[in-house]
Amino acid sequence: MSKQQRYSKEFQERAIRRMKLGDNVSALSRELGVHRTCLYRWKRQLGLRPQGRKRSVEEDWRDRRIETLEAKIARLERIVGGQWQELDFFESALRRIEKKDAMTGGGGNRSTPKSVPGCDRKAD
Repeated sequence: MSKQQRYSKEFQERAIRRMKLGDNVSALSRELGVHRTCLYRWKRQLGLRPQGRKRSVEEDWRDRRIETLEAKIARLERIVGGQWQELDFFESALRRIEKKDAMTGGGGNRSTPKSVPGCDRKAD
């Protein structure tokens, strides 16, 4: 009997599912008593097998839910990353403005003087 046939297909599928969920492969291989390269071989073989065997509805529902949530997390991480970039930009701009104000002695009256009464000339 070869080593590959020593484990049932269900055992292999559960191990591969745990790999896909992000478990540490080295720790998983120690826990299951299976060599790490064997887990990768199972993953490759199970990925190439024909889809003749139907999985249960519950597994498909969970897998779809996981994929949906992972996509949502990725989208939110992109949004948060963009917000961090904007925050850095505005903090940098504020520092430059404050530095410029400190150098010019800012804080005084910055508005332009009012026009003389009776002047109907508009700015060019």
